[in-house]
Amino acid sequence: MAVQALWLDVRSYCYEAGITRPWATLAAIVAVALTTLSVYRLFFHPLAHVPGPFLARLTGLWRSAKYAGGKWHEDIVAIHERYGRVVRIAPNEVSIVDEWAMKNLYGHGHNAQKTPWYSVWDPPRTAPQLFSELDKKAHGFLRKRVSSAYSMSSILKYETFIQRCLDLLLEKLRLHSQRGPVDMSEWTNAFAFDVVGELGYGSDLGMLKTETDVNGLRKNIFTVFKILSNMGYFPGQMWLIQNPLTDAILKLLGIEPPMVDFQQWTLKQVQQRLDHIDEVDREDMLQHFCRMENANKEPVRLGEVVIEAMNLIGAGADTTSIGMRSCLFYVASNPDCYRRLQQEVDMFYKDNNLDGPLPYLLSQKMPYLQAVIKEATRILPSIVYQLVRHTPPAFVVRGIPIPEGTVVGISPIAQNRDKDIWGEDANEFRPDRWLEDEAKAKRFDTSSMTFGGNGPRMCIGRNIALVEMHKFLGQFIRNFDFEIANKDQPWDIHTYWFAFQKDLFMKLKPRDTNSLRAT
Repeated sequence: MAVQALWLDVRSYCYEAGITRPWATLAAIVAVALTTLSVYRLFFHPLAHVPGPFLARLTGLWRSAKYAGGKWHEDIVAIHERYGRVVRIAPNEVSIVDEWAMKNLYGHGHNAQKTPWYSVWDPPRTAPQLFSELDKKAHGFLRKRVSSAYSMSSILKYETFIQRCLDLLLEKLRLHSQRGPVDMSEWTNAFAFDVVGELGYGSDLGMLKTETDVNGLRKNIFTVFKILSNMGYFPGQMWLIQNPLTDAILKLLGIEPPMVDFQQWTLKQVQQRLDHIDEVDREDMLQHFCRMENANKEPVRLGEVVIEAMNLIGAGADTTSIGMRSCLFYVASNPDCYRRLQQEVDMFYKDNNLDGPLPYLLSQKMPYLQAVIKEATRILPSIVYQLVRHTPPAFVVRGIPIPEGTVVGISPIAQNRDKDIWGEDANEFRPDRWLEDEAKAKRFDTSSMTFGGNGPRMCIGRNIALVEMHKFLGQFIRNFDFEIANKDQPWDIHTYWFAFQKDLFMKLKPRDTNSLRAT
């Protein structure tokens, strides 16, 4: 009745105003509806009391436009600096910077539920996957059955595979350093992808050997992240992309969906391993995935093994190479840090009579190396978008009540710049903050969102990233002197869920490690 009455009122108003044509009447109705909706969202919505950009309070398109612009790593920090710790970035979404909120949204034992945004990462024709699983019980089962493969003890068993890729990377860099500046964004990415190939597919992906983006995999994954990370707020999500009609249209246009080749290649690799599972004496992550069981203690379906192998790319490739590039950039941009780190590594090699590879466990005896990696990945974490959840009941942040069911999230980069935690110099790269006070360092470890926090949803590929980054940075600074080639524009960052850094060109000068051993 209320809708009918409103319709009659609008028609009456249009008639009196001389608006008699159907399209004009429709336009007037739309205008009235939009005005009413705008007034509601600005003044009467349950989040009307939460500050935020004017357009963000009116429409989610503001947030989506910012996401599409690829500069969210800058936008979200600036937004919180202007509007405070609790900011409305869409009509029903709030971004938060707060230590208590982080622990209560993502920590163990808390009941904040993931939102349907994550469903965009759950392709309809594969199998349930860890990242996009909304049900806590199902997520716990999926994580548990692969957790041992991602454990630090397991990753250290695979360290030989990682070192094999790193040796090839250093060899390639020595060669290319003689030809001019080297694009470290490409080389670190190729290295990280080859490592996950070794761990999850039985061999490297050929990125370093061929010096190419094999099958366009890295480019396609960037495209997928760019599209999917911005589709999570739209109805239909993945179905809009992966359905028979879309596939047919793309085929007619001669366009291959970005991940089809990769999915088919993964299927082939997995099937080959399954066919010879009892003959393989190589212990790697793919071997673990092939031996998984479902909840009924039965062997998993082929699709479940395939999805875990593909998940490894998301958990261990770009996240790791982003961290490596951050380390290179911030070390090269800070001469004192550069000299101190190189001196620590050189002295450690000498004192421990090392020659060549740096084992991960030994790297943990170099405090400044650890501090540099923690600080570089704090100030520019690989994940930048909010990790969105639905608020639990009675959720109050800094005196601001947020209604149950509201979409809330914390951006790792905004949280990692919180001055209450990190001090007034939170926006500065300063590794010593991790070494000055043991109690503060422990708080930093539990407050950092470099790997998505410290709860049950923390990035499962964390240990892969840690091992690779420590081995890479320690051996890189041992083998090369380096500097940023273009100091006016050292790199270009495009944020689509991950903070993809491009065009990090560096001048490399190989060091004479033989003479270093003699000194």
